[in-house]
Amino acid sequence: MATNAFALLTGKYFPFAKIQCALFKGTERDFFIDKKEYDGCLYEQIENAYQFVLRHINLGAEINGLVRKDTYELPVTAIREMIVNAVCHRNYMDNSCIQVAVYDDRIEVTSPGMLYGGLTLEEAVSGRSKIRNRIIADIFSRMEIIEEWGTGIRRILHRA
Repeated sequence: MATNAFALLTGKYFPFAKIQCALFKGTERDFFIDKKEYDGCLYEQIENAYQFVLRHINLGAEINGLVRKDTYELPVTAIREMIVNAVCHRNYMDNSCIQVAVYDDRIEVTSPGMLYGGLTLEEAVSGRSKIRNRIIADIFSRMEIIEEWGTGIRRILHRA
């Protein structure tokens, strides 16, 4: 029999294990401009949610000498890290969805469940981590999606 982690990593067995993405007009959760829901394999959900955000944030150009480099208005590595952390550390016993909300002035990623195992916000910011979903984290590490070093939140804060 397949484990829950295997089912989450490979298919649509849990209807609440999805990511809801929305683009809102302004700075409040009031008027939807676009919204999508992504289910299926967890790594596909991450990629789809990441691409949703990239479609809805501004892309500009920076010119350095003769070379032009396209850059997004927000750090894409921080966006990726927020989505990956939400998927990896969420409470899958809670039948709520991860939500990625894009506003005019920010992006918010919410994930079901509190910090795991008595971990405090200060500890998480300082680099301490407690893994709620060991098998998912192990597979994500093997896929080189995460490092399993507790560096995600610090990386987000340094890039923001």
